[in-house]
Amino acid sequence: MIFNGIFMVYSSILGFLVGLLSAIFLTIVSFLIHFVWDVIPQQFDLPVYYPLIFGLIGGLLVGLFRLRIGEYPKTMDETLHEFKTTNAVKYEKQLSKNFFSALLVLSFGASLGPEAALASILGGLVSWVGDRLKFTLANKEQFVKLGIGAMLSTIFSAPLAGISEPLEEELSRRTVKLKWKKILLYSLSTFFGILGFTLVQQLFPKEAVFDIRITTIDWSYQVLFLIVPALFSGIIFGYLFLAFERLTQKIAGKINRPIVLALLGGLAIGGLGMLSPYFLFSGEHELFPLSEEYLRFTAGFLFLLAIGKAFLTNLCFAFGWRGGKIFPAIFSSAALGFALANLFPYTPGLIVGIVVAASVTIILKQSVITAALLLFLLPLQFFPGILLTCLATKKIAVLADKYVNNL
Repeated sequence: MIFNGIFMVYSSILGFLVGLLSAIFLTIVSFLIHFVWDVIPQQFDLPVYYPLIFGLIGGLLVGLFRLRIGEYPKTMDETLHEFKTTNAVKYEKQLSKNFFSALLVLSFGASLGPEAALASILGGLVSWVGDRLKFTLANKEQFVKLGIGAMLSTIFSAPLAGISEPLEEELSRRTVKLKWKKILLYSLSTFFGILGFTLVQQLFPKEAVFDIRITTIDWSYQVLFLIVPALFSGIIFGYLFLAFERLTQKIAGKINRPIVLALLGGLAIGGLGMLSPYFLFSGEHELFPLSEEYLRFTAGFLFLLAIGKAFLTNLCFAFGWRGGKIFPAIFSSAALGFALANLFPYTPGLIVGIVVAASVTIILKQSVITAALLLFLLPLQFFPGILLTCLATKKIAVLADKYVNNL
């Protein structure tokens, strides 16, 4: 019981430090993005094609970094896999590589998120602490998962994301016996993570992050006829996102020249950035303005934005601009939802929520975690529909996989 109490204290401290680190990292990224994409063009009166210039400069830097240093930042899956296979996450001479590679990729407009870099940095820090406090392997692995859960809760403004991982595990085992101790640890780390994140955020101007604003909610019976089309639109888009992932990896494997690949990625970033700034960056800051402006765009543009953003995200990653895919996956799915809402303006928030929930469930292959991430993306009135969509999508995906395997 004494050890459990100490473990709870360490979990709380870990969560608080994760929140601080996540907020500081995101603040640095926001500052660099503002400097590169706002300050420099205004100060030097750059031509309209400056996104191409920045894309190619970023591509050259990313290519050189990858050629000389390696493939960084590591992803969450790579971090957890490394921990399970080597009993640790490397931190000597690794933290700086993950940190600066992520700043480089995110600052130059890649359609990728910060969660990959944060997970790898957190994993290294937890391993460093664990080596000095001589925790057992099981406890160190628990700390890595606690840290990642707290990080997801803070950057997505989704408190339940921290405890969704153990819930997902229990559901996958088809049992309702929840381990309350694990839930408590995740809850503590999440609470203190949000506390640390909020303290840092109070020091800087606030921006609407990871938010879709629905000013008025007018329920309409016509939405009943759109629920199934929205569900399957989201499922199809999720599989399309994964298809883009396989396609871009195949193309990258054939070229297999880091600098050329990174330059091509920068060219794609710059070219699409000239069409619309919505193609740039991870999407957490762009969700809010898109939700306010989507009626100004045609459904065709929103559809192309969804497809283009999904393709660019996977192309960036495969071509050496490494980062997280969760933020852009949510943004591109939301753009598809707004395209449907543009065509059929019946309770648009619910339609967007269903499309995003179905798509992201397919991409992440996890229903509870997806629902937890989307908890505060839309008004709470839509959350029951989002949760049911996630669960239904997971069932449909399982049936589809069985059907394909039996062919």
